[in-house]
Amino acid sequence: MKESNKQLGRGTIYIYIESVAAMIFGYIFWIILSRIGTIEIIGTFSAIVSLAGIFSVIASFGIPEGNQRFLGKFFYQQKLSDAKIFVKSSLVLVCAGIILCTLLILILSDWIYTVFTFDFRLIVALIMLIASYTIFLLFHSIVISSLRTKILPTTMVASWIVRIVLASLMISVGVGVVGVAIAYTFGYIISCLILGIAIIMILKYANHSRSEASLSSATKDVSVSSLASWIPDLIMTIGIQLGTVVVFGTYGSNEAGLYFISLIIVTGISSVVHSIFTIALPALSSMIDGRKKFAWHTIRLSTIISLPFTSSLIFYSKDILQLIGQDYIEGSLSLQILLLSMLPTAVQSGIGSLVYSYGHYRKFLVIGLGASIPRVALYFLLVPIYGSTGASLAYTIGAIIGFAVSIVIAKRIGMLIFWKDLLLIFFIPMTLALVLSYLHVNYILAIIATIIGSNVLFFKLQILTSADIKYSLEILPERISSRISMLLTRYSRK
Repeated sequence: MKESNKQLGRGTIYIYIESVAAMIFGYIFWIILSRIGTIEIIGTFSAIVSLAGIFSVIASFGIPEGNQRFLGKFFYQQKLSDAKIFVKSSLVLVCAGIILCTLLILILSDWIYTVFTFDFRLIVALIMLIASYTIFLLFHSIVISSLRTKILPTTMVASWIVRIVLASLMISVGVGVVGVAIAYTFGYIISCLILGIAIIMILKYANHSRSEASLSSATKDVSVSSLASWIPDLIMTIGIQLGTVVVFGTYGSNEAGLYFISLIIVTGISSVVHSIFTIALPALSSMIDGRKKFAWHTIRLSTIISLPFTSSLIFYSKDILQLIGQDYIEGSLSLQILLLSMLPTAVQSGIGSLVYSYGHYRKFLVIGLGASIPRVALYFLLVPIYGSTGASLAYTIGAIIGFAVSIVIAKRIGMLIFWKDLLLIFFIPMTLALVLSYLHVNYILAIIATIIGSNVLFFKLQILTSADIKYSLEILPERISSRISMLLTRYSRK
């Protein structure tokens, strides 16, 4: 059991590294793109990416999540022939979903042109992006189920390098937004090729054992399992991506570009936080006792990691957006409002992971609906009045309502929320960042000072303990974790 837990830890740490790499290289991509392209290109491309995100979840049918329940067990038990059957059935279902979505988009092409002014070239680029991203999601989930995730960070870095190089070339030769969309799609194609080879290598010994499952039964099992996660995922994705689409349809590409860049910054940080809960979910699901305590522990650590950084960005939003380009500085208010959603989103995600680990799918759905329904309704209400700022308000208000719903559900299942710790985690970095901003400290120094100062105070106030850090270090190689643990022990004695 101990060895399997170590394997789980070694596997899941690469998911976290992948998320951090995606955030860093994603920011580099958008900074370069904004420097060499126009805000119109960014705005139009943002609408394509947002629509592709929504349609990809529709096309996937929830298969990337639903198949993990079976594949995880088969890989753990070394039943590779059964795993191969389920991989095939998942691929068949996803390809069917891609074909259906393609037909739907072609049927709606006149409406898409009327609302978004997407010509046929952009519609083809949209379909290519949907197909590549959907298959990437499937292959990514299969690799995660195998716990052989060491390839994920390398794959992510390679895909972003391809995007950066190709997008730069496309814009330099004057291809415009179609070229950027093709470059972005090629990033996913590269990822699919690398992950596809990795999956083939994982399953290469599958023919040496007899499968107990048939393709038809596997398809049925995966379909039923996937429905439980498909609707919540679709609701969540619509809640996040629809804002850009509504802004683009109402105000055009310039305003959509302002909002989308701010959203990219926030969702990049959120993806790192979400990876922590992705890492925690298998552990939560395998526990008999202590799930609620572990869920709170995960929420606390995720907010300790994210809030010092996001607090700095709130007070230095103009400096951050200036890195992307002068045209984006006026989107600083949108960025500030979006960053305020980080705390409620982290708490909501932690409670959602706990509820999902218990198998309470209806409660999990209620949490998702609590955030997404108000968010979607407010997009249509606030965006026509306030533009990108209205979209940011809708996003953050939705997060706060989802937070309130998750707190009610946490109370019903008997989970304790330590409000004193949570409030200190919120106000300490906010206060430090406010003071540094008032003193006109350089934004780079202020961000570093806020992160270090906040964590020192967390440590002094016992919000963050050496035991927390030692627990987190268990998934690292022993030589690294033992040296850090020795340093922490010496520091705690002083």
